[in-house]
Amino acid sequence: MEFSVIDYNGHVYVPLRFVADNMASDVGYNADTGITSIDQHSIRFDDAVAAPKPEVVYEKRLRNGSVWMQDIPLLQGNSCWVECIQDSRSDLTLLKQAEYPPVEVKPGSYIGIRYTKGMEPQQMECSVITNADGKELYTAVEMDQGRIRLPREPGVYPIVLRSNWEQGYTTYLFAVKIV
Repeated sequence: MEFSVIDYNGHVYVPLRFVADNMASDVGYNADTGITSIDQHSIRFDDAVAAPKPEVVYEKRLRNGSVWMQDIPLLQGNSCWVECIQDSRSDLTLLKQAEYPPVEVKPGSYIGIRYTKGMEPQQMECSVITNADGKELYTAVEMDQGRIRLPREPGVYPIVLRSNWEQGYTTYLFAVKIV
């Protein structure tokens, strides 16, 4: 889309959509007040940006119908961005040695996963890790618009989140305990 800049009486006018798109921002309009705004809650990639870290939350539904978002702490796994972090230990060993406490969740609930606007990965996959005969098995979890539905069966579920960009990749680990 092509935009025009207007120079009128010594003032330069540019389209908000052009500015917002170049700032990785959203244009908002409040009909009640008649105010148009640019909401920048994101950043763009550049060489100095550290590897993007997702926001992972447990969507807990309260009795009054509202949803409370509880942050889930993440443990960084193997990643390559400006530099590579490679650990020979397995994902389950990393969680165990970090003494990672699983977040207690309800059966069949949801986990939301999102990246800062402008930093979304080209590809993102989520898997549950199990240990069978000393080998780690990864079972893909279906994602729907940045959300995964947790199993209904009680237990501890270690989860790995892998994200890929042209610049590199990241891996984050967390665990939930379904009670």
